[in-house]
Amino acid sequence: MKKVEARRRVYEFLDTVDGDPTRAQGRAVRCCEMALNLYAEYGDMAEARGLLRGGLMQRDADYGSIYRGWIAMEADHAGNVDFARALFAEWRALCGDNNGGFWCRYIAFEARHGGARRARDVAEAAVQACPGEPAVHAKCARLELLLGHEGRAFAVLARGLAAFDSDAAAQEWLVDQVRVYRDALRRRTLAGRLRSCCRAVMASRRPRGYERLQTV
Repeated sequence: MKKVEARRRVYEFLDTVDGDPTRAQGRAVRCCEMALNLYAEYGDMAEARGLLRGGLMQRDADYGSIYRGWIAMEADHAGNVDFARALFAEWRALCGDNNGGFWCRYIAFEARHGGARRARDVAEAAVQACPGEPAVHAKCARLELLLGHEGRAFAVLARGLAAFDSDAAAQEWLVDQVRVYRDALRRRTLAGRLRSCCRAVMASRRPRGYERLQTV
């Protein structure tokens, strides 16, 4: 009975705001929040999926916001990585190939959940689909840095710079994006090594008063 009541409230909300294009993003965010609450309350994705699918079927739906929220729920909360990957295919079919934001999120998803090979395959598809999108080239170079291949990262960057040989602003932006990310990764690596060294040093030190205890 509680599920029926929850579903009724959800669809009443969707009906009241359906078709208002000025509220599309807010409606999508609210839809994702309500879906997450349903999942948290009932422990499965069935009710949440029904709500999210209904959100996608509304007029002037904000597909990007709903798919982003849904994919995060499936992969990070429910552990359904394959289902989340299928949602990317749906999103691509609805929005087309020339959506740089879609491709950047897809690359990040595969880097986190699919491994190097899948992520690189998506990165190549992204460059083919959006050769004129600087963010896609930057994301591909940053992927290689994340995977620990700095040489490949700069080769990808060089390809991106060549694609914008007549756009100095785009080239400068690309270089800045890759350099800042590389420096951030290096700082993170250095911080991790320093923490490890500190733990090793602290573990090797005898506690204060150790020598005095030995003489008692």
